[in-house]
Amino acid sequence: MTGSRQSDALRLSDNMSERFTDELAVESPLSIDIKHKSAIIPMGITMRTPGDDKDLAIGFLYSEGVIDKFTDIESISLSEDRISIAIRDEVEFEIQSHRRHTITSAACGVCGKDSLTNLHKLHSSDLNSSLRIHSSQLSTNLLFFTRKQSLFETTGGTHAAVAFSEEGEIIATKEDVGRHNALDKLIGHILSTDSLNSEELILHVSGRSSFELVQKTIRAGFPILASVGAASTLAVDLARECNLTLVCFLKVDSMVIHSAPNRIIH
Repeated sequence: MTGSRQSDALRLSDNMSERFTDELAVESPLSIDIKHKSAIIPMGITMRTPGDDKDLAIGFLYSEGVIDKFTDIESISLSEDRISIAIRDEVEFEIQSHRRHTITSAACGVCGKDSLTNLHKLHSSDLNSSLRIHSSQLSTNLLFFTRKQSLFETTGGTHAAVAFSEEGEIIATKEDVGRHNALDKLIGHILSTDSLNSEELILHVSGRSSFELVQKTIRAGFPILASVGAASTLAVDLARECNLTLVCFLKVDSMVIHSAPNRIIH
């Protein structure tokens, strides 16, 4: 299954109408289960754009605090709409903190959770305080960021998460109908690639900076998060608490920095 699908549609404009073929971003369910100590534990169903499903599941489990490293995973089994990840017996986690009872839409990454109390407790080590980049580098990154959204260019209906090096090199990029899915895919890719170090990388995301995107960013160890949209109150509060540099409304000639501005040289 590809990331887009053609669909017949009717366009109305300037008192004219025409039939045309539109390209839609695919949104379909993925069921995630984990196997741990002979038990099969359903983690819920997420609505995602098919592709990079292993990265999505790995990043999701890491963001949730189920695993701390890629080697916590013993095996991965993937079918078209279901993925099952076997966690090593020695790995310990509190399943009730992660269990979900509803379908998670592409717009919500925490829907259906029994409790939100653990979300503030998923921080890893302190974020890299020595990283410094020029504001002009963020603006340059933005130009390349927009060019890496091939699925968005085709459909206009997806989000992207892109990791840049300090020098502006694109390290990895992922797209999905869901903002949190795109980031989980990126995190899963980085986690499973030993040569990548998120503590030295800058994260760019499309859309706004929500609490969950900030939480996932901090959990993954990115010291700088830049988004093209606004930030929410909880996102700013968490970024300040954890010394994350949160940049919003990023444009080529301007930006708004909500927290830890010391990492940005102007």
